[in-house]
Amino acid sequence: MKAEKGSEIITTICEYENSVAMPDNERLTYLDTCGIARLKDGNGNVKAQEAYANRCSEYLRFGHEVDLAACGVYSPYDALKVCDTPEIFLKTGFEQRPMLYTQKHLFQALTPKSDYNPHRHGFSIEQVKRFPELLASPVVLANSPTRDDVLLAILLATDAYDTPLIAGIKPDGTGNYGEREVETNMVLSVYSRQNFIRYFALLRDMNAFVFVSGRKIEALEDLSGLLLAGNCSGLDIDRILQRPKCLG
Repeated sequence: MKAEKGSEIITTICEYENSVAMPDNERLTYLDTCGIARLKDGNGNVKAQEAYANRCSEYLRFGHEVDLAACGVYSPYDALKVCDTPEIFLKTGFEQRPMLYTQKHLFQALTPKSDYNPHRHGFSIEQVKRFPELLASPVVLANSPTRDDVLLAILLATDAYDTPLIAGIKPDGTGNYGEREVETNMVLSVYSRQNFIRYFALLRDMNAFVFVSGRKIEALEDLSGLLLAGNCSGLDIDRILQRPKCLG
């Protein structure tokens, strides 16, 4: 790897990790005694590192839009672009469209929960900035039990109460981005849900699962302290189980 290119890759990865306050055990970079960012695995796969840096650059773009919106200087007519539709969604039948997220939903996500606002989410800016990375590799995709036009994505992340996060995705919609109307797979909301174990069992009982990642189910168990894998027994793990209802 050329020194200049290698430095650019490390800087981009480190900048993203800093922007989301990534825990040390998840980071690929560290600061040496001189305060210079280094890769923990200096002899790792160069192509994989470059590909990850390119993804981090896109994650940083969304993070910049979040900052602009939070400061009130983002176009009031535009939604934020979380990401392009990730590969796992395409495998279920989604079309490749930008995944947009309205400023209204962003502010709901950032508003702290209280007795007056029990349905707000109270996420930090750093948590929101991880949405593109989390959507790219969900734990579970499932049909919504209440809306036939929405696919749920259970994410490898939790709220302040260790409850897993859920994103609701509505395909084949329209939204404003770049001061024009575009087709989108809209991220309606990202939220946590009380009695998550009961809800997860309900999804199983309704045969709602579209995709389940075996490795990430185990990781979410470790993260949340909830026993989830038992609800996935008998499923064809790591394969598309059915076409999402929201696609017709």
